Amino acid sequence: MHHIFLNTMATHDEKLKKLEEATNSSQVLLIESQAKFEQATKALDDAKSKLKALSPEAQQALQVNDTDLPELIEAKMIAETERDEAKKRYEKNQMYFMTFKAKVGQK
Repeated sequence: MHHIFLNTMATHDEKLKKLEEATNSSQVLLIESQAKFEQATKALDDAKSKLKALSPEAQQALQVNDTDLPELIEAKMIAETERDEAKKRYEKNQMYFMTFKAKVGQK
């Protein structure tokens, strides 16, 4: 009987450790994806500022395809999607970790 209890405790500890590792890994991914999103946003904002600084004549003569805007918009959208997915993954992992931790009586 004690042997089964000890095995269960080891299994709980292992599962708790795995959940904690998954939560930590997903938090790192969230931080990295947030930084990537911020960089993409800044690059897009900088490009827009440069275009606004051009004379009205230069702005009228410019075609969208003459700029990096399409690529920068796409990069920002991809970074935003990656950040949102990383955030959901982190929040889900954190919820599982905290729920399991409370369930097994850890603090």
